[in-house]
Amino acid sequence: MPMRGVKCVLGHKSLEFHEECLRSGLGPPCGIPPTILQIIMPKRNEREEMGIIFSPSTLAACHRQSALSVDHDFFVDVRAAYKMARGTIFHRGLANEPPPAGTLGVVRELLMNATTDTKYGDKVLHGTADEVTLLGVSYRETVEHLDAERTTLSMHPSVVLHVKIADYKTRTEVGHDLVRPDKRHVVQINEYAWLVSRFLPGWIKSRGACCPGVYGDNGEMRLNQGVLDVDGVVIDELSITYLDMARPRTFTSKGFLYDQGKMLGDRVDGRWVRRKPVEHEELELEPVHQMQDQYVGGIIRKGIERQIEAKTMLAPPLTDPEDVGLMCRSCPVKAFCIETGRKEGYDMALQEGIG
Repeated sequence: MPMRGVKCVLGHKSLEFHEECLRSGLGPPCGIPPTILQIIMPKRNEREEMGIIFSPSTLAACHRQSALSVDHDFFVDVRAAYKMARGTIFHRGLANEPPPAGTLGVVRELLMNATTDTKYGDKVLHGTADEVTLLGVSYRETVEHLDAERTTLSMHPSVVLHVKIADYKTRTEVGHDLVRPDKRHVVQINEYAWLVSRFLPGWIKSRGACCPGVYGDNGEMRLNQGVLDVDGVVIDELSITYLDMARPRTFTSKGFLYDQGKMLGDRVDGRWVRRKPVEHEELELEPVHQMQDQYVGGIIRKGIERQIEAKTMLAPPLTDPEDVGLMCRSCPVKAFCIETGRKEGYDMALQEGIG
């Protein structure tokens, strides 16, 4: 029988208990359906088996948390972890959608990789963009080489694929105060752009994509019109869309967008009365900053180096209030982090203030 008043957690020593609950058919004490709970439960060694060490998500994560999680047994509140699982469920639903009409095709949930140099040698960044829309191709002449006398340039045509990269974020609420994209999400989608420009041309060549159909080991690319043997990729647009149960709100690198804000009304005889026909305030939505490729490469390089260094030297606590509010609230090793931080002489007031 499910137990009342039990706070359901997952930790190193409790996964077997939950698996036994699922096998028995009684269900876990948290009351979360087994199918949802399986998504929440940590996937053992999944990333390691795929050879993924560095990714946009690991670079943005708290490296202090990952180090403390090795030395301390920890527990995950599955109710708090549901928000992340909700996003996973949503993305699985998008994975097999057809391409938008009027485009060459779309690439969804493709695991990409590219190598970058760091002070610790060449390292591989992995990443999976939610959606890469293939907008069209253009042709340009490129220099191949000079002749022996260095007088004549040999030119050859190259095919450039133009794409749009979209990232979808689920939220509890898309409020009227959401008028700019989260800075972490802006960095993340620029890192995806860095990966796409390096990985996608070679991957398309390896699939021999030439005509409408489905391509990739897991059907990651679906083509409406077919794609030529492309030589390079140009990122025409970056887009971030936030979704709650009521509305989507999109931000784009193309410029400002506009959305409906609060409903407008007037005070009549001491009462607030909405206008008829209904009117809303207009929200001006800030563009997504599309960063220079070289600048993004620097962010990735420094992020990888910090992640490596965190394995041998404990990273300092987070100090940005937004980062603390986002990552510390549901951190499974928060108590250990605060205790260790005090001993190290850090001011842990921000972490202590998180409920």
